Amino acid sequence: MKKYLFLFALSLFLFNCAEDASLKFEDSFLSLPSGAKIEVLYPKAKGSSEAAKNINTTIDSYIANQLSFNDSIPPSDVKDAIEKFNSEYTGFKDEFKDTEARWEALVEGEIQYQSPEILCISINTYLYTGGAHGNDRIDFLNFNPNTGQQYTTQDLISDMAGFSKLVETNLKKEQAKKAKDKAMEDLFFGKDFQLPESIGFNEDGVIILYNTYEIASYAQGITEFLIPYSEANAYLSIN
Repeated sequence: MKKYLFLFALSLFLFNCAEDASLKFEDSFLSLPSGAKIEVLYPKAKGSSEAAKNINTTIDSYIANQLSFNDSIPPSDVKDAIEKFNSEYTGFKDEFKDTEARWEALVEGEIQYQSPEILCISINTYLYTGGAHGNDRIDFLNFNPNTGQQYTTQDLISDMAGFSKLVETNLKKEQAKKAKDKAMEDLFFGKDFQLPESIGFNEDGVIILYNTYEIASYAQGITEFLIPYSEANAYLSIN
C-alpha cells in the first residue's frame, strides 16, 4: 500500500511540476501622462525560463519597431520607442504650432491560442501622425512554447502549395461577398495570389488576415476569415 501511495504522490508531484513549467502571462501596460496619446498593452511571459525570455524579447522588439520612425537607429526597447515617438510629436508641434492634430500610438496584444505545440499572439497597432486617417495593422507572432523561438510560416505549413490553394479558394469566396466583379489579380495589384504576411491560430482554425494595402485599396480595409482545422490540418506541421 505504501508503495502505491508513494507512486501516486510522485505522479502528482510530477504533474504539478509540469503545470508550473507551462508558460504563464501577465499584462504589461505602458502609457504617457501627456504629449502624444500612447497606450501599449501586451502579454508578457512570466518567469526566467529561456522560452519566456525569448518570447518577451521578440514581442518587445516587434512593438518597438512598429513605433519607430528611424530605421537606421532602431529603439532599444518599447519604453525607448515610446519616448522617441513622443519626441517626434513634440518636434512636430514645435514646427507647426497652430495644428490641433494629436498623434496617437495604440498597441494591443493578446493571446489567440496556446497549446503544447504553438503559442499565437496577435498584436494590433494603430498609428496616427496627422493626415486624413491613421494606419491600423494586425500581425500574428507564433512561437514554439518549449523554446520561445518564433515560427515562420514555412515552419507551420507542411504543404505550402496545397495550403496556398486552400487559402486562395476561401479568399475567392470571401471576395464574392464584397465585390463579385473583382478579379484575383486586381486584389494583388496585378500580381498572382499571395499568402498574407502572417497567419494566426485560435481554438477553431487558422486565421487568414490581409492588412490594409496588403490586398486591394485602403477603402476595403482588413480582410479576415477563418479556415477550420478540419480543412487545414492536412497542410499543417502542427496539431
